[in-house]
Amino acid sequence: MISFVPVQLALLDPLYKLFSLILSNLYGWIGNYGLVVILFTVVVRALLTPLGLRSQRNMLRQQLLQPDIQEIQRRYKKNPERQQELTQELYKKHGISMAGGCITSMIPLLIIWPLIYIFRSPLRWVGKVPVANLRLIAGLLQTKGLMTEAQVSQVALMDIPVINGLRESASALATSVENGWIQLEQIVNTRFLGMDLARTPSWKPSDWFGPEWRTWLPLLILVIVTISSYFLQMYIARISTPFPRQTKEEKAREKSNPAKSGQTPDNQMAGMGKSMQILMPLIMLYTMFTFPAAMGLYWLFQNLMYLLQSLLGYQFYVKPLKREFAADAAPLPRRAKEAVPDTSGSAARKQGSFMDRIKEMVNKDKSE
Repeated sequence: MISFVPVQLALLDPLYKLFSLILSNLYGWIGNYGLVVILFTVVVRALLTPLGLRSQRNMLRQQLLQPDIQEIQRRYKKNPERQQELTQELYKKHGISMAGGCITSMIPLLIIWPLIYIFRSPLRWVGKVPVANLRLIAGLLQTKGLMTEAQVSQVALMDIPVINGLRESASALATSVENGWIQLEQIVNTRFLGMDLARTPSWKPSDWFGPEWRTWLPLLILVIVTISSYFLQMYIARISTPFPRQTKEEKAREKSNPAKSGQTPDNQMAGMGKSMQILMPLIMLYTMFTFPAAMGLYWLFQNLMYLLQSLLGYQFYVKPLKREFAADAAPLPRRAKEAVPDTSGSAARKQGSFMDRIKEMVNKDKSE
């Protein structure tokens, strides 16, 4: 049976080499492991922000088209193939790419997977210590009782025990340097703001408040701050929707009349949003309590960059829609109502005019 780890390492080898090159050069320039992780995260997310904004714009377009999609589903209830055909034509007409949204969602996962193993092996990927030399150092540390046989066998995938062993044994460090197995500048200093980013946060209260609380409590605080930043990001995204929330009367009307169900633009994304709000924190918690704390630092600044992206999307896409919505919902002055009686059927045309104006505004950059 083929082992999964070597296979995925081979498939993602270009990303490992690229990220290793970037991180090792940044560490040689900055000399601070925590700042290297932060800068790397900010740069990567900044490069992906245009794709994220495009995905956010596509999502708004999908929300605006929900009434039309519901009408297609109502008319062709017994013809799913025709439903799909017309829906695809509608998306194509308004420049919505479903594949683009999937790709945008997959890119962060492709980035996280190599980073997990890079953060587990900073000497190999950041310090550029050859694997053969790591095995020699690990064997030396094993003779001194500082590493187990299992840790030695896995040193190519997890070299943090080597860092800890060299910190504890000055003689092992001196021997490794004298034999040319490692240079002092290759030893990655994983301490940052009172935290050891090479350690995996503990979920045990006995560690948080025990004799080594100075080691474990800061890592727990990092986890709490990271999860809080995610919920802040989701809160900002929720309150910055261009459409008003459904009232109780609207929800009751949808229950009593299934034909009206789903015609509120933001209603279609509610289920997906709730699923992501549950799934993403669980993924974050799992990775932060399973892998080194550098992973939590990466999550934290990725959440902050997502928050910045949400604010940019609000400014350029959502805010104009909210102005249009408010202008359409504003009542006419009384004199205007008396001076211009509605006798030409303009009220009927007005009913669909708002959605048409918004669609035209959101899609106007398509021709540009």
